Amino acid sequence: MADDLNDDDYFLQEEIQPVEETDINDKKIKTKKTNQKSQLKRAIGTYSELETTVRTHYKKSKSQYEQDELLSIFNSSLAAPTPSTSKLSFDEYLNELVPTNKWSKQSELPSAPVVLIIAQSALRCIELGKILKNSSHIPSKLSTFHYLFAKHKKLSEQIELINKPTTFFNIIIGTPKRVDDILDGATGLNLKRLKFVLIDWNYQNIKQQRLIDLNQLKTELCHLLCEQKVLFKRFLKEKTQIGLF
Repeated sequence: MADDLNDDDYFLQEEIQPVEETDINDKKIKTKKTNQKSQLKRAIGTYSELETTVRTHYKKSKSQYEQDELLSIFNSSLAAPTPSTSKLSFDEYLNELVPTNKWSKQSELPSAPVVLIIAQSALRCIELGKILKNSSHIPSKLSTFHYLFAKHKKLSEQIELINKPTTFFNIIIGTPKRVDDILDGATGLNLKRLKFVLIDWNYQNIKQQRLIDLNQLKTELCHLLCEQKVLFKRFLKEKTQIGLF
C-alpha cells in the first residue's frame, strides 16, 4: 500500500501543527502581493525595442560602425504593421497582416512558408498552434502549419520531413535555435514565399519572462535574425518583414 503513495501522500500523513492566526494573515498578504505581481503587464513591444536589443547584444562583439551598418538593414522599412489594438488576438492579427491572396500565391511550392513565428518554448509553440486550429478568422486550409522545436523531435527527422516534396504548409511555428538549425540543414526549406517573421515578443511565461528576458533565447534570436545568412538575405532585399506581437 505504501508503495502506491507519492510524495504528497506521505506529506499528508504527517501530523499537522496548529496554525496561528498571525501566520494566516501573513499568508493572505503574501498571496495578495503575488496576485498583484502576476497581474502586472509590460507595455506592448515596439520595433525600436528590437533594434535596441540587437544593438545591446552586439555592443561588445561589434564596433560602433558594424552596429550602425547592421541596424541600417534593420530599419523601419522592415517593420511589419503592428496589431491595430492591444486587445487583438494572435489569429486576428495574422488575419489582418496576411490577405487571402498572399496565402494562396505559389501554394504549390513544398515546404514554403508565408509566415515564420518565433516563440520561446515548445509549449508556447503548441499553444499558438491550438489558437490557429480553433481560429474562426483564418480558414483551416490557409492556416496549415508546421512545428519546429527540439522537444521530442530529432533535428534529422525534421530535416528529412521538410526535404520531402510532399510537405506543404503556410506557417512555421518554432523556437529560435531549432529554426536556425533547420535553415542550416534543410535544403528543401523554401523561403521564396516568406513575407513575415513574427516574434512572440509580448508573451510572458509563468515567471513573467518574455523571450528577450531570457539571455540564452535572446542570443539565439539575435543570431537567427542577424547571422542566419538565408534569412538575412530576405531582410537585406526587403522581401521579408519583422513583426512583434
